Amino acid sequence: MPEAEVLDLFARVLLAVVFVAALTGKVRTRQALAEFRDSITALAPRLPAQPVAVAVLAGEAVAVVLLAVPGTRLGYAAVLTLLAVFCGVIVRAITSRQNVRCKCFGAGGDVLGPKHLVRNGSLAAVAVAGAFVPTPVSWEEPLTLLTIAVVLLAVVVALHVLFTFGLVTRVRELQERSGPPRNTNLPQPGTVIRPFEVTGTDGLPFTEADLDGPVQVGFFSVGCGPCRTLTDALLADPPAARFVSVVDGDPSDPEATARLVEKVGPLGRVAVVGTDDPILSAFEVMAFPTLLYTHGGVVTASGIKLSDFAGVPAPVA
Repeated sequence: MPEAEVLDLFARVLLAVVFVAALTGKVRTRQALAEFRDSITALAPRLPAQPVAVAVLAGEAVAVVLLAVPGTRLGYAAVLTLLAVFCGVIVRAITSRQNVRCKCFGAGGDVLGPKHLVRNGSLAAVAVAGAFVPTPVSWEEPLTLLTIAVVLLAVVVALHVLFTFGLVTRVRELQERSGPPRNTNLPQPGTVIRPFEVTGTDGLPFTEADLDGPVQVGFFSVGCGPCRTLTDALLADPPAARFVSVVDGDPSDPEATARLVEKVGPLGRVAVVGTDDPILSAFEVMAFPTLLYTHGGVVTASGIKLSDFAGVPAPVA
């Protein structure tokens, strides 16, 4: 087999396997799909999560189908387009200091960071190599009408399955709307807060022992738009219970950090931490903003905006 055929075949198979794994990982269970959709909400709160999720799944399915068609570079183009979008989202998450877990392959995953850029960059390099390799002689013949028809049919079927799955999921969401909205990027009610210790701006320690009664804890990050919206709402209607603000500071922009600390100061105590501070793991916080109602060291409610707590009694000191 000529070297060109080997390289092209290797690139197509590798990329197809990766994208099939990503696609099936996100749709294999309702939880996996819900976590993927919730990660979109955390990364792009202004975009409709459900249509974006369906579009990503459809794009991955189309890329796999096109990669299976020899003699065309459309599969590589689809892969590069998706990877470019994914890399842009990761860069935005890193620069805005959002601690959102990667749901590229379904449930689980680590917090988005440089290693995910390296992974996607490596896949993009494989796609570029495959796209620019000379077309093997055995594949230079034009596709037959039957092959084109089969490919188009496969694409239509894949899109139909994905949109049907999305419709069913949406119907189930509407049926379950009687309960509070579910966001798997948030600490769930009943979560026991693990031991931690940070020093507040007042010089005093803040530990799990300070959560002995009703306490609201807000996690905010410098440069986070939704954080500004939530802090504005909290200042307009100050909490009745004790409140602690945990600020994810930006060492490269101390003035912005100081402004955020000053802004949330009227709410209660403030502690400035780093992106990898153990307190985030103790509270199981994966994204900013996060607002928690706690009582006795246990999470009783969680959300990213005040409307998430509709119908939930606010803690009272």
